[in-house]
Amino acid sequence: MYNQNEQSTPAIEAEIKEWTLGIRCVFVVINILPLYYCTRVLLSAPKFGRIFEDMLGSRQKLPVLTNFVLEWALPLLGLVWLLAALAVFLIFTLKRARHVWVTAAVSAFVFIASGHLVATVLFQPLVTVIQNLSGETGSP
Repeated sequence: MYNQNEQSTPAIEAEIKEWTLGIRCVFVVINILPLYYCTRVLLSAPKFGRIFEDMLGSRQKLPVLTNFVLEWALPLLGLVWLLAALAVFLIFTLKRARHVWVTAAVSAFVFIASGHLVATVLFQPLVTVIQNLSGETGSP
C-alpha cells in the first residue's frame, strides 16, 4: 500500500504542474485584454493631436495632461509594454501562488486604470471643444 502512494505522487505532481501552467496562462490573458485597450488608446493619441490642431489651431490651448499624453504617447506605450513583459515574466517565474495572484491583479488594474486615464485625458478636451464650437454652455 505504501508503494502505491509513492507511484501516484509523480502523477499528481505532474497534474498540479499542468494546472499551474494553465492558471498562469489565464492570468496572462487577463492582463492582455486591458493591455490591448491601453495600446489602442495610446496609438490613437497622434490622431487626436491632429484633430485638436485642426479645431483649435494650436495645442497650447489644451490642458497640461492632454499635451503630455500627446507628446509622450509612444514612450508611454513602450513603458506600458515593458510593464506588461515584466508582469508576464513574474507570473511565470514566481513560486508562491499568492505572489502570482497579486502580480496579475495589480498589473491588470494598472493597465485598466492607465488606459481609462489616457482615454479620459484625450476625450474630455475633445468634448469641450465640440461643445464650444456648437455653442453649448451646459455640461453633457
